[in-house]
Amino acid sequence: MILITGAGGFIGKGLVAHCKNMGIPYVPLYRSEDVKICKEGWYLDLTNKGHFDLLNNELEEFPHTIIHLAGSTDIALGKNENELIDCPQPGKQNIYYTYYNNILSTINLVSFCQKNNIRHFIFASSQTVYGMPQEDALTEGSRCQPLEHYAASKLCNEIILEVASRQGLKVTILRFPGVYGEERKSGVVYNFCKSALIDKKINVVTEFPLPIDVIHIQDVVEAFIKAIHHRGEEFTCLNISTGEPCNLNILADSIVELVPGCEVQHGDVSQPIVNMQPSRANILLGWKAMPRKVRLQEMLNSIRVQSESNFLTKG
Repeated sequence: MILITGAGGFIGKGLVAHCKNMGIPYVPLYRSEDVKICKEGWYLDLTNKGHFDLLNNELEEFPHTIIHLAGSTDIALGKNENELIDCPQPGKQNIYYTYYNNILSTINLVSFCQKNNIRHFIFASSQTVYGMPQEDALTEGSRCQPLEHYAASKLCNEIILEVASRQGLKVTILRFPGVYGEERKSGVVYNFCKSALIDKKINVVTEFPLPIDVIHIQDVVEAFIKAIHHRGEEFTCLNISTGEPCNLNILADSIVELVPGCEVQHGDVSQPIVNMQPSRANILLGWKAMPRKVRLQEMLNSIRVQSESNFLTKG
């Protein structure tokens, strides 16, 4: 049995649906102020140690694997006031909320694993731990320099889990970039695709350089499924990406190529190229993402169908 935290989130919903369709035994975990265990899932507050004490006393069966998706995703960046520094600075964030939720939930889950002999912990990390790319190709050994507190909390969790792996817990870290998909009606990919179809033009506008890469939710879900069956080192950190260079301009250009008659207006600010290399995940998990243009075409098709449906409904 697999426990999936953050089951109500975008990735969590996709993973739950996949497990259900594939007949993989799972338990979804949803955030709640009160503990409730029922056939629909587990309801509790991951930051509340008392909730875990209740679980330890009441549960008869424990999961063999935890997939930890839950957490605060408050990301904020701003223009750096020092013009000599070519990278954004941290924006306004609720630091207490970010670290409290993201760190304490992981600590409680690790303790839960140790007390109940749960063997495998799969953690959803992020491309953001790398910060501004310092190398042409980012590997798992590349230096991590988080630009803001969300990214720093992810890296803190990786360190906590690396230490826990030396105490007997098997840990798999998956670092992936921004996730998009047909069900998410927001984000840079959705906005670019919608502008391309409706306005026949994409404007790339930003005041500062942004290290951006993207991946389709289905590729991320499949990586988590592969990671469940991973057999290998006590601590494994893997890039989950298309392996294709990306930034805002490259992303816009890729979409424009798929929409006849569409144009792109690049901004004046130079954008860093992110090139995450997924070769370790390809080898160790037997996983590979679909080419970005294939997924972008699927996204465009979905938006086009939805727009036509809305037009017919209004008509």
